Amino acid sequence: MTTPTLLGYLARFGSFSTQSEVLCTQGLAYLLREHADARSALAGMVEARTGIGIDDSITWLAEALQEDGARPDLEARTTDKVPMVKVEAKLGAELGENQLKSYEADLRKRNSGEAAMLVLVPERRTAEAIRVTAAAFGLSGSDPWRVNEDRPCGSVVISVISWDELFAALKRGKAERYHYELEQLQAMYHELSSDFVAPLANEEDLHQWRSSKTDFAKLVDQVTRHLTKHHRIYPMRLETLEQISPEHEPGQYHLRYVCSSADSPAPCYSIGVRDSFAEWVTPIWMRFHRDTDNFKLIRQRIESSDLRSLPSGGHIWIPLDVPRDVSGEQMIEALVEQAGEVVRVAYRAV
Repeated sequence: MTTPTLLGYLARFGSFSTQSEVLCTQGLAYLLREHADARSALAGMVEARTGIGIDDSITWLAEALQEDGARPDLEARTTDKVPMVKVEAKLGAELGENQLKSYEADLRKRNSGEAAMLVLVPERRTAEAIRVTAAAFGLSGSDPWRVNEDRPCGSVVISVISWDELFAALKRGKAERYHYELEQLQAMYHELSSDFVAPLANEEDLHQWRSSKTDFAKLVDQVTRHLTKHHRIYPMRLETLEQISPEHEPGQYHLRYVCSSADSPAPCYSIGVRDSFAEWVTPIWMRFHRDTDNFKLIRQRIESSDLRSLPSGGHIWIPLDVPRDVSGEQMIEALVEQAGEVVRVAYRAV
């Protein structure tokens, strides 16, 4: 996997992650303040998404105070302090309707012409952000939306964008120092947004999985969230595994359970990260525990199918292959598909 930058490395520590959105928006504000390339790229993106043009005299401010006490993450002002653009940026925190309403109202109050509002979220949250934004203003149709079109002197255009879209737009600049600092910000964002998984370069990344175990744990977290349909998301947990041989220390299995029903008892399985064993080189394994409901029937179904599996510790283990040279989202999709096929076989007669 790719080597992290300095800020990407530091972002893994708790003192950074508790202030993730502040750090990312302040970092973006710094780029906009220091680099004309950043201002030009974002202005182009605003115009492309909303149809509203802003010029080079615009000043970008982080957490500028509104009259109602609210502070948008970023605000673009003209030289006479008229707001042209407000940005509400999120990583993992809740996106609230009241925040969006406050920023839109402030734009209407202080700008008699047209203004823009961007809702900036990780790619995985764009559908959620579109839903929340539409509900906040009673909107229908597709993004972008024009709010209060009946205003005599203009309106506010709202659009949802992803951080990945933003970074792609910002990369159009040419200055070497700018690109270096943009790379630092993007690395920090990827760590703090918690769902980024760097692509696997080769099979050696699978053999050396412990050096990137945080990424593999993120994969397990996202895959099991996708697969959980019938109950709350169970917590991730660590389990000490049986000792393979006297020469090996007992390993650990970092896992989450997913059950076929919220009722008890019900068949359950786990997906987690552990050392590879047998001939399959993958750190992600699916397991049906020997104590799960209908285990004998599940084991019979799996072992009589074309699925790869092996018994160990009385349980049945199934390797899940992690594809190489694809994005984190594609890795998740592939793992969900593999696990889904196992479930279809295992629960067919349960």
